[in-house]
Amino acid sequence: MVVKKIVTIAGSDSLAGGGIQADLATFDEYGYQGLSAITSIVTVIGDDFQIHPVDLELVLEQLKSIFALDDIAAIKIGLLPTADHVKLVADFLKQQGLTCPIVVDPVMAFKETDTVDVHELVTSLRRDLLPLATITTPNLTEAELLTGKTAESVDDLIRMGQQILQDGPNAVLVKGGARLADQQIHDVLVQQNGAPIIMNQERIPAETNNGAGCTLSSAVASGLGDNQAINVAVKDAQTFVHDAIADGVPLNHDFKVGNVWQGARRMKNGKVNS
Repeated sequence: MVVKKIVTIAGSDSLAGGGIQADLATFDEYGYQGLSAITSIVTVIGDDFQIHPVDLELVLEQLKSIFALDDIAAIKIGLLPTADHVKLVADFLKQQGLTCPIVVDPVMAFKETDTVDVHELVTSLRRDLLPLATITTPNLTEAELLTGKTAESVDDLIRMGQQILQDGPNAVLVKGGARLADQQIHDVLVQQNGAPIIMNQERIPAETNNGAGCTLSSAVASGLGDNQAINVAVKDAQTFVHDAIADGVPLNHDFKVGNVWQGARRMKNGKVNS
């Protein structure tokens, strides 16, 4: 048995709901050996949310260490805390001449802090990183930042996805989430070729959704690394995250939102997913 290698380039979440920890847990559930480059360390103590960027030279050294290996099946990119981090990662990957899928989760929507220069991140993501993406997976707030538009309907999500496509990714998954006014979760997949695909799910009455975005993008990367079509990888990732939210992990009374649990589908099915 040959275990494939897959990479996450993202931040570390000390509470392990999202970030590197969620990515590696997801990769393991899909049967991969996960490799990681940490771009920042996120800490949460009560209402104090802090992002601590990792020095650029140290990020570069981690990337050199990882990509000295071969047979990388896929790459997932998450939190890059500054425009300089975005450019560093994009420039490095361009130099590698990679052919594996790259999933970009454009993490910019920091509800807990206003210390991130979102304008610079948007500019660098659009210019440097999105052209490398096999697929990018913005949530609704991130899609609004990338497009300068707002969404009130599924048609708006489609238009936003089509606009983001112009920045160069092969596909865009716009995650409508719970902000549209009905009882369903609306995600829209837009690709360079083909009609938009609307993927609806019933809302889950649970607050254990911290890390859902990181987990979904990692699950998509896992599917693409196994040569699945984009729409197939996305649909499977949605069901994986649905289970992870439904059987998520409450933290304590100080945190209203609990963590998704990546092991939920394995326990439900009684086996590791592959």
